[in-house]
Amino acid sequence: MDARTNPYAPGAGTRPPALRGRDRQIDQFDLLLNRLADGRSERSLLIDGLRGVGKTVLLSTFKDMAVEKGWYAAKLEVRHDTELRQALARAALKLLRELSAIERMKERVRRASQVLKSFSLRTPEGIEIGVGIDTAGTAGSGDLEFDVAELMLELGQTAQEAGTGVALLFDEIQFLDRTELEALIHGLHEVAQANLPLAFAGCGLPSTPALAGQAKTYAERLFLFQGVGSLDRKDAQDALTIPAASLKVRIDQAAADQIIDLSDGYPYFLQEYGKHAWLVANDSEITAKDVRRAHPRVLSDLDDGFFSLRYQRATESERRYIRAIADLGDGPQTTADVGTALGHESLQQGSSTRADLIGKGLIFSPRRGQVDFTVPHFADYVRRMDAPG
Repeated sequence: MDARTNPYAPGAGTRPPALRGRDRQIDQFDLLLNRLADGRSERSLLIDGLRGVGKTVLLSTFKDMAVEKGWYAAKLEVRHDTELRQALARAALKLLRELSAIERMKERVRRASQVLKSFSLRTPEGIEIGVGIDTAGTAGSGDLEFDVAELMLELGQTAQEAGTGVALLFDEIQFLDRTELEALIHGLHEVAQANLPLAFAGCGLPSTPALAGQAKTYAERLFLFQGVGSLDRKDAQDALTIPAASLKVRIDQAAADQIIDLSDGYPYFLQEYGKHAWLVANDSEITAKDVRRAHPRVLSDLDDGFFSLRYQRATESERRYIRAIADLGDGPQTTADVGTALGHESLQQGSSTRADLIGKGLIFSPRRGQVDFTVPHFADYVRRMDAPG
């Protein structure tokens, strides 16, 4: 069929044509916005899951929801080399510039910009505020926890005076270090206590809830933790069949079942199978035969892009660790078993390699003493790479 009309959209953070299985998270964020707008308290959202399950898509959806309600929203991705102070300063600058468009808020935004300027002077490169502020504000003490809280309070108060709210949306939150995560949680706690209209939603790998709990003991009362994973069969089938049906193309039940089984219902993989099944089909129906023809193409695309880009980031010693995990099978493996497979004489022998892989976002620790891959089907990819021929 025509590639130009292909409705499936595999990509990093690309919104699928039919977003399914995420109603709980969307409804909760809508409740968060509405309650804060009414002056009522509500817990912020922390969403965790493996790569390819649609966490970034959810954050983009949340941003659209906030903007539709007349709120100001900033979405940012935390990277392993990102500093919280720098990232938050850039987000605050965007929000204040947008708020400054309200004529009656110009002076209030000017005062808030003093706080931002003081805050941003502590970033490695500084942030150019560009509003003619000479006097420093109160968020430049050098104490990250205090300064983050001061800036967040200022944003919330400014939005409240404007009769609106602000939404901060953080992706890849697991890359924040312990001190930064403590500061972020403390700032959100101060905002919640002041009952200000500042909504927060963060996404990260499955280790995120544990990291938040370790950073601040009250995190479990501040956040609503929600995990996202593969779709159930009904939602997976809808994600496949609705986009095709909108273009008068039918996916027969055997084909849909085969795709769901091959993909395990993971949203990114569903889109890959939908894309390639569409490309090999000859008429207005996608059959199980088309899926079988598409399967090698899907694996090739995943191997050359989705999987290999991650594998190539690992050093040779890290790849040995990765191969040891994969050879033990699918799902979480104990660090003791991985160490045995590598011939280590103690758990400490592989600890630095394990920490580096966690830092790169290639593995995570689902429980103490366990490791697993952050990408579904990654173990199978590694075994295919090592297979003879």
